[in-house]
Amino acid sequence: MGADSDWPSTTLLGSLSERTRAALLAAGSEIRYPRNHYLVRQDEEGDIAFLIMEGAVKVFVETASGTKSLLGIRVAGDMVGEMGAIDPEARRSATVQAATALVVRSVHRNRLRALLSEFPDLGIEVSRMISSRLRWANRRRVDATIKDGRVKLARLLVELATYYGERVGDHWELRIQLTQHELGYMAGLANRTVEKALADLEQEQVISKAYRRIRITDLPRLSRIAGWGENPPPCVVP
Repeated sequence: MGADSDWPSTTLLGSLSERTRAALLAAGSEIRYPRNHYLVRQDEEGDIAFLIMEGAVKVFVETASGTKSLLGIRVAGDMVGEMGAIDPEARRSATVQAATALVVRSVHRNRLRALLSEFPDLGIEVSRMISSRLRWANRRRVDATIKDGRVKLARLLVELATYYGERVGDHWELRIQLTQHELGYMAGLANRTVEKALADLEQEQVISKAYRRIRITDLPRLSRIAGWGENPPPCVVP
């Protein structure tokens, strides 16, 4: 994708004016990474932010005991590593790993901070991006109180479709491969519960699944199963 391409509206690049987007892209250097490469490691120092041009990454944190918790995924048009790049006192708060082959543009702290001063809309949209990710994390905490695994997984799938899905005809395709374990990490569910919930949703004909792929065949009905009825919160309106 280039500066004038149709970036998803839910991403940082998709939210910027053409002028600001072009300046941000010009400030970066293109780098290609293979699948599974680590762009950012938790607790390390860093002064680079990455704009994802092609591909997708997974963002996770790891506890002292070695347990991983998947926080989310980022796709083409998103930025990662921005907090460590903006704040010289901050260490990386999470690990970012390539889920696919990647093309990124790396932007150094000095260039990013200069752009934030020069282009007010960039500062606004970066703030909105960070706020959106905090709200995502808060919703996962709220969902942790839900006892019904089917409802909890439905909520996660609706949000994944909204933020990272691609509409193909009358259904939605998630643009990243996720294992059942990874869905469980994000939804706060045991693997057996995820397996049963997926089977139930597939039997209800709201999703279909293949190897690491999920197709949402009836998003309005899935939203109703999630407990939002006909009026889901704005964050999950496709």
